[in-house]
Amino acid sequence: MKNKFHESIGVAIICVICFIVSPNLTVFAVGDNVGETIGFAEDIFDDAVRVVGEPLTASGYSSAYVSIGNAPVYDLLTGLRVDASEIYRGTEIRVAYDTRRGVEPFPAIVVWLNWGYEDAAVFTVVVSDNIRGDGDSTVFLCADEKYRVSLDSDTIIFDPHLGFLSHDNIRPGMEFFVWVDMITASTPALVFPEKVVVVH
Repeated sequence: MKNKFHESIGVAIICVICFIVSPNLTVFAVGDNVGETIGFAEDIFDDAVRVVGEPLTASGYSSAYVSIGNAPVYDLLTGLRVDASEIYRGTEIRVAYDTRRGVEPFPAIVVWLNWGYEDAAVFTVVVSDNIRGDGDSTVFLCADEKYRVSLDSDTIIFDPHLGFLSHDNIRPGMEFFVWVDMITASTPALVFPEKVVVVH
């Protein structure tokens, strides 16, 4: 009986961990009027693209026609901002868009390309005033207090404009994309990114 109980607890813990590291957990833009869809670019017309896949929010659609406009477009293989011309038919894409108008195309809020992650989650964090480091490592609490981020000497810290950064360059208010393959179930969750890239 004890073995079955322990086995059940073990399965539950694994399920929690799998849920925590799921890319679907990370939502950049939230709100009643914000739709989010993850999938593939199907049709591209000038400034607009149809994304077909799965909705990630209550306001999202499995097929969403969105106009890119001035929305930032990020390549999640690098974390760098790219031009909308990088979107081709079949591109893995995730997009958040404003649904208040009620008719397509919906204006995009932010676009992510190459969202092909099975073992890693990618999301953004803002460094709070709660930060400490010793030159070779840095630990900071995110502004929303959801995550405590630990960067060690092996973590890649990159700024698209300035190049590679040192731990001394990290300041409160900076925003990063972070790549992690495990997130603890603690509060705040502790993450150990392999790389972080400054968001501009």
